[in-house]
Amino acid sequence: MQDINDDSQITVDGAEATSDDNTRACKTDMETDSQAKDAPEAGKTDKRLAHKPFKLTKDYAKEFVKIAAILIFLAFLRALSNHVFIVPNGFAPGGIGGISSIIYNAVNPTSEVARALLNTGLTTFLMNIPVLVLAFFFLDKKFAIRTLFVIIFYTVFMLIFDSEHANGEKYIPQFIAGDEPGLKILAAIAGGAIMGFCLGVMLRTNMSMGGTDIIGKFIYKHNPSAGAQWWILICDCMVAMCSGVLGILKLKDTPDITASAALTQVISPILYSFLSLIVSSITADVLQSGFQSSLVFNIITDKPDEIAEAISQHLHRGVTISKATGYYTGTEHEVLICVVSKKQINVVKDLVHSIDPMSFTYITKAREVAGKGFRSGT
Repeated sequence: MQDINDDSQITVDGAEATSDDNTRACKTDMETDSQAKDAPEAGKTDKRLAHKPFKLTKDYAKEFVKIAAILIFLAFLRALSNHVFIVPNGFAPGGIGGISSIIYNAVNPTSEVARALLNTGLTTFLMNIPVLVLAFFFLDKKFAIRTLFVIIFYTVFMLIFDSEHANGEKYIPQFIAGDEPGLKILAAIAGGAIMGFCLGVMLRTNMSMGGTDIIGKFIYKHNPSAGAQWWILICDCMVAMCSGVLGILKLKDTPDITASAALTQVISPILYSFLSLIVSSITADVLQSGFQSSLVFNIITDKPDEIAEAISQHLHRGVTISKATGYYTGTEHEVLICVVSKKQINVVKDLVHSIDPMSFTYITKAREVAGKGFRSGT
């Protein structure tokens, strides 16, 4: 009896197991059939989503027009700077534009056709093609497209500016300094300032004039031991050094020149190019960081409430209080952090000294400050 019961139990358990398996199998088949039926519909839905037409919204159109207007304006300013100040005086403040200026002044074309073919805008565009392809595939597509947009308009403006009236005069006059050192310095400063303004705005809109900017970023991507700006600066300095070729070429026209005069003639284009490059860099940096230079007060004191209230009432500046413990004494103090403008530095010093002469204060320079009480945005 026990054997029968055991066998019966085994049979029943086996039946239950078989029944469960059949149920799961049927359920799985039903789910599979259901999924198979739904699959074509899902595929249609995905296909419809993938080929959904792009809808041009009003906000997108306004943003596109805004960016395009900025880029065209920057191309116009850059072309104006090069045409009026840089190219006619033989400066080469870095970049492919600087190389184009060296080529144009070295060849010194006289015919209208030669001037058109060697126009710095056209040569800049042609030399930028390989680096733009490099940027598009290996750096940032959006950056490459915006840069291409600016270079195209820059080339168009340079061709327009370089065109002449029937009497042989250019539609846009040029600032030609000749052999006047003072005028050349003014031309280098003016050209560099305009270029720096364009560069600062370009950096804010994620684009550039191509050339050494792209080369510097590409080198940085594969060798990040130094910042991209340093690679760009190295490339620009190399171009500025090459402007000395223009001085060497002039030596052929002055065979009896002294050694000192020859050295001056060779180095002068290099120095003027570096001056323009430095002014451009400073202007771009000021545009990025702003003229406003603020100071950060870090005040370690035992009278935090009194000092914070005085700064708040007299200067209307916010104060942040945190706790700190001295390593040597183990005493706990309060640390006040306050950002003020340069002109308020002496007021804060006097307030802190009058309230707590035993306080410890150190001041650091804030490169850029954004928020309430300072400029808005970042």
